[in-house]
Amino acid sequence: MDAMGWQIGAVLIGASALIVAIYIGRLLNSTTKVVEKAYKIIDYNERHIHDTIENVASITRNTEEITDVVTKITSITKVFKFFKR
Repeated sequence: MDAMGWQIGAVLIGASALIVAIYIGRLLNSTTKVVEKAYKIIDYNERHIHDTIENVASITRNTEEITDVVTKITSITKVFKFFKR
């Protein structure tokens, strides 16, 4: 009777390992499909992505210039407030 229980346990463990292996295989297959679609989207929109990156760099540069101008203006207003007193 003990041998039969051991054999049933081994079969159940083997079946569960097979199910997990099939699940992992399907998961990897679907992951591969998602990655391929992402590559296709990136290849199709590569020019737009490059333009967007250049625009972000330009916007950052303009923001820095505006911040510098605002800083200078606030320092000038502080000087005028000092003379106003």
